[in-house]
Amino acid sequence: MDKLLLLSQISLFDELPMDDLMVIDELSDMKPVKKGTLILSPDQPIEALFLLKEGQVRLYRMNNQGKQFTVDVLTGGNIFGETSTLSLTDDQIYAEAMVDTYLCIIGKNDFERFIEKNPKIALKFINILSNRLKEVYSLSEKIALSDVKYRLLYLLLKLSEKTGIRNKEWQTINMKLTHADIANMIGSTRETTSAILSQLKKDGFIKKGIKMSINADKVQQVLEEI
Repeated sequence: MDKLLLLSQISLFDELPMDDLMVIDELSDMKPVKKGTLILSPDQPIEALFLLKEGQVRLYRMNNQGKQFTVDVLTGGNIFGETSTLSLTDDQIYAEAMVDTYLCIIGKNDFERFIEKNPKIALKFINILSNRLKEVYSLSEKIALSDVKYRLLYLLLKLSEKTGIRNKEWQTINMKLTHADIANMIGSTRETTSAILSQLKKDGFIKKGIKMSINADKVQQVLEEI
């Protein structure tokens, strides 16, 4: 697999000239990660930047009772991890590969030396962090203030906006998610989530084919009325 091609498709580096990509190529290690592998955890912190080319990674937290709460699901082109001065996670975050995944990994010292010479990369990094925080705060607000149905609709809409393809009013969700994954993301149980998904399908909010699709216009209208 061509690592330079992979690097060029990471959102942080998509405007870099080939010379800079070749520098990053020398600094980074590409690693295949099997489904279910725990990449990061509070007990196994790694000060590095992870560049997600292919696959799907779940970022989640865990409370004292062992209950998981998913804060984000990342797909190809995203970045996560932290260095001593820049962070896209925190020390309580777990990162798990949801499917077989390809990562490029850059150590903190190498990355920080690189961005010192490339201030545009530092600005893009800040922009990515800012957008990530807005998404997390927005989801947290919906979780705190809405019932399960509306939390679920909001989550599905955001996932479709992040990964989907629009066809008239329908927008796909191009992620592999189980009902348990979705329940973790909205702070509910799998049984409740499954029941509400079935009702949403009957009510015309979602449909299931090879991939789940959401009636984006209909969902947006309902959420605006909350």
